[in-house]
Amino acid sequence: MLMKVVQARVTKAESVPAGPGAVQRNERLGVLSALKRVSMLASVAVMHGCALLGGPGVDGSAIRDVLGREPIDQLHMGVYAIELSSGRTLFSHNAHRKFIPASNQKILVTATAMSLFGPDHRFRTEIWATGETVGSFVDGDVVVVGSGDPTFSDRYWASGSDALGAIADSLSSRGIRQVAGSLVVDVAAWDSATVGPTWEVEDLRYGYGSTGGAFAIDEGEVELVVAGGSSVGGPADVTWSPLGTRDFVRSQLTTAPADSSTRVRPDYLPESRVLVLEGRAEIGTVDTISIAMRDPVRQSAAALARAIDHAGIEVEGGWRVHWTNNDVAKAECLPGSGVECAGSELLFTMESPRVSEIAAGILEPSQNWMTEQTVRALGARYGDEGSWNEGIDVVEAYLVNEVGVRPSDISARDGSGLSFYNLITPRAIVRILTEMHQMPWAAEYRDAMAEPGEDGSTLENRLEGLEGRIFAKTGTISNVNSLSGYLVRENGHEIVFSILTNGSGLPSSRVRRAIDEIVHALAR
Repeated sequence: MLMKVVQARVTKAESVPAGPGAVQRNERLGVLSALKRVSMLASVAVMHGCALLGGPGVDGSAIRDVLGREPIDQLHMGVYAIELSSGRTLFSHNAHRKFIPASNQKILVTATAMSLFGPDHRFRTEIWATGETVGSFVDGDVVVVGSGDPTFSDRYWASGSDALGAIADSLSSRGIRQVAGSLVVDVAAWDSATVGPTWEVEDLRYGYGSTGGAFAIDEGEVELVVAGGSSVGGPADVTWSPLGTRDFVRSQLTTAPADSSTRVRPDYLPESRVLVLEGRAEIGTVDTISIAMRDPVRQSAAALARAIDHAGIEVEGGWRVHWTNNDVAKAECLPGSGVECAGSELLFTMESPRVSEIAAGILEPSQNWMTEQTVRALGARYGDEGSWNEGIDVVEAYLVNEVGVRPSDISARDGSGLSFYNLITPRAIVRILTEMHQMPWAAEYRDAMAEPGEDGSTLENRLEGLEGRIFAKTGTISNVNSLSGYLVRENGHEIVFSILTNGSGLPSSRVRRAIDEIVHALAR
């Protein structure tokens, strides 16, 4: 088993960028001894050097029939499968070629997070008082130090607002009733960028393109309740949750005639930080719609201030966000600012579920926002800051130097797979999954993946007949479909496989059927 680099600090200079010189820069990490490098590379060579089209006992002809069938034969398609117990190649087709992976990219992030953070790690959100606390009075600020906890949502709480209510209730239970200073939400450990650097603009309107930050709730989404008004042509009624600043949502929705359907187009205006809604709401109807929040840190901080006020705690200085240690707030007394805080006190800490539970929340439903939060948290912990670049550098460095992925087999740009700039080979994914299988927590990682018939998972309605035998990660964006994971064959032997397809020009359902045929052939 390869040792984990939990103690290693990966910096930008030590990262694995695409292009010339990547191998030399990776070697500066020094996380593997020369002996381990030789042993690791030798094992990889054995695994990848004996690739044959259809090993003994595999229905290779059935797989080749799928690959050669029109119109599937037009796809750029890669298939790679090995037997876990022996490392024997069972089937290989374009295993060395690079593909856009879509949400198979989440395998890279969750594998790195489980290995570096460890499956038992919990995100910690600390709540401090920066001045002396006398009875019910805090003579200073209350500071909430964000760690990027991705679990403040209805996936783990009743709602994100419920999680904020728990913070407010914890302050109240300590007898605090008045704060002389401000509520400060400290997010300086991360940069303030909210948009993935290679995402498509249109994706940013919707939940799958939601953006985050070091303190954010509800998976970066805002839930709109849209009701048609009393008369056609009149304004529609809109309420939203979480409720942060009251002027955040500006509705221009009108009431439409019956049978015209409700249509809402959100436009976020970054200059004024307003979410404008255009479209219509059908008269006599009420619809609930989730869209990207686009201003997650400020709105989450405002919602927390509301929760604290609702708990009966007066904060005289209002609320604000501390964005960076290079701004004016650096001179203030804040935990983590480098300025000594006389009389500061850690009031309490909110802890997230375990990373293994977070991995399940990512892999089973293919949750984009939580994955990107995890990427930036990796950058904050093992890189220079909580940014996409730092987080992706950490992921690539770990996979190359510890797992044995070839540098030329991987080029990552985000964590969720929403970016069309991500590239990886099937053999790299198989290598990662093989390494995860060798970990003490292998069963937890496998069980975090989607399964046929599992409620809410991306395989809920796929691969009938393989219930309890396949644990896999799906992937779908325009003209890209993928499936990689673990499969128990009829003979009881477990295999690891990766199927990546690009450039289909076909409905995703048609490509998924072909992928599932290949999986059934591997299962026999």
